[in-house]
Amino acid sequence: MRPKMADLADQIKGGHKLPQWLINWGERQLGLHALNVAHAKIEDDWDAGSKENFFKLACKYLNLNYDLEGLENIPKEGPCVIVSNHPHGMSDGLMFGDIAMKVRDDVRIVVNEWLHCVRGMRPYQITVDVYGGEAAKRANMAGMREILKWLREGHCILVFPSGSAASYSHRDRRVIDDPWQANIAAIIRKTKATVVPMHISGRTGIFFQIISTIAKGVRANFLAREILRDGRMRHTIKLGRPIHAHTIGMVESDEGLSDYLRLQSMLLRYPHQQDTCSTATPQQPIADGVAADILSTEIEALPEDALYYSNPTSGLNVYAVMAEQIPQIMQEMGIQRERTFRAVGEGTGTPIDLDDYDGHYLHLIMWDTKAKRLAGAYRMGRTDKILEEKGIKGIYNAAFFRFKPELFDTLKHGLEMGRAFIAPEYQRLAASLDTLWMGIGSYLNRNPQYRYLYGTVSVSSVYTHTSRSLILSYLKEHEMQEEYAPMVQATTPPTDYKLLSEDTRLLAAGMPDQRLLSATISSIEPDGKGIPVLLRQYLRLGGKMLSFNIDHDFGGTLDCLVMVDMQKTPERILKRYCGK
Repeated sequence: MRPKMADLADQIKGGHKLPQWLINWGERQLGLHALNVAHAKIEDDWDAGSKENFFKLACKYLNLNYDLEGLENIPKEGPCVIVSNHPHGMSDGLMFGDIAMKVRDDVRIVVNEWLHCVRGMRPYQITVDVYGGEAAKRANMAGMREILKWLREGHCILVFPSGSAASYSHRDRRVIDDPWQANIAAIIRKTKATVVPMHISGRTGIFFQIISTIAKGVRANFLAREILRDGRMRHTIKLGRPIHAHTIGMVESDEGLSDYLRLQSMLLRYPHQQDTCSTATPQQPIADGVAADILSTEIEALPEDALYYSNPTSGLNVYAVMAEQIPQIMQEMGIQRERTFRAVGEGTGTPIDLDDYDGHYLHLIMWDTKAKRLAGAYRMGRTDKILEEKGIKGIYNAAFFRFKPELFDTLKHGLEMGRAFIAPEYQRLAASLDTLWMGIGSYLNRNPQYRYLYGTVSVSSVYTHTSRSLILSYLKEHEMQEEYAPMVQATTPPTDYKLLSEDTRLLAAGMPDQRLLSATISSIEPDGKGIPVLLRQYLRLGGKMLSFNIDHDFGGTLDCLVMVDMQKTPERILKRYCGK
């Protein structure tokens, strides 16, 4: 008869003096009996010549079943750390190991000392003590050195950085991971290992949560009991895209990196699909474009002072004109707007995108002198003139946001920017956006009474719901204009785009700047795109957010109302667009 994997009599003082029936009853109640039976079957299989690894057999005999997504994200070679949330207990480690062993066999899993009794797991484990005190921390240094050595040799480590199963948080009113330990982040940084985030669905049962609340120090004794519960359900496990040393280096502190990696794991639990709110909008055929010779005639007729910037290399010129000066180009602009916006899930759905505001706004148009075609445009509202002639209703964004009148004491010194587009044929040309902004800078030089730029930048519904929630949460955490934001209220605020509270808290240290935000969005989006180009541009300029709105008539876009104080724009960028 094989020795038990875990004998309750060994675990309690005087246990061998107790009746065997009582020990057997206790082992069944604590889940140890099921572990002993499963482990005996595994060793029987090995004795019979089975070549299956321990984790695969353990999942088989403990009935641990899961649906897996993203296995291809585990690199087949090189130093790699797979980090995961820890919702259950021992079953997480068994499924974790089974998944990693599908790709590579040089795997070590960081476990607590409670699992040392699992004989079949010993060849794969590096042991740490997450339940001890200061003495345990000192003893764990040996484990940390072993992890460091294993990674430097080019192998793979599996780790639950929380160190213990998730528990109930009164603050969040839900079961969440314990804090992730920063020492794992320090090791990742030292070894330049590739990190693969992972997320396991579910949580422990009510009984375990009660024990965790009233006597957290003894909850390890009840972990085996949870495996029986875990075997009665099907788990969802997702692996995210690899995170390389370049991205990891963007986070300065180990604590911040720990929060960043935890966020990457937790974001995998959100639904990564596009919103479908825009599909009901009828799409009429886009109108035919205006002939090139007609457009050229209007350009040639413009006065010399309408030219604000010329790029001799690309052949792109930027003009600032009123709609009445360019009636045919306005038609072409409306067509190209609709064409460009529809390509990213936005647009009005009409043949041409022009509105009542176009008549009293200034238009910054980018003209390709070589191809004789419209390459892009920006619409600029001279707020002081619009307020004088039309009042607040003449401001485009007043239809989507309620502004306190006193805010316009500041905004009257600004330009309302919007309706920006670059025609699809020019979007891969690096000079396109830069050329438009050189034109804006030139306009500001000629009109120094304007200090502010404000307007909406759109996050279209081609982004997944998760990406839009993350972008919105990041902007609220890091990029709000604290002085003026209370003076603006959206007519249709985005109530459906939010992260859970425990994930939102990670943004402060774990996502300190837009580079990490964009890298994270790239890991979420199926096509690998980062944050919208215009949003990135406004943040580079030092733009801050005033409010957020959902425009259901324009493809369900998430509109971020941004304000740029050009006197606070970084000097390097200001010199680029406005000169010295």
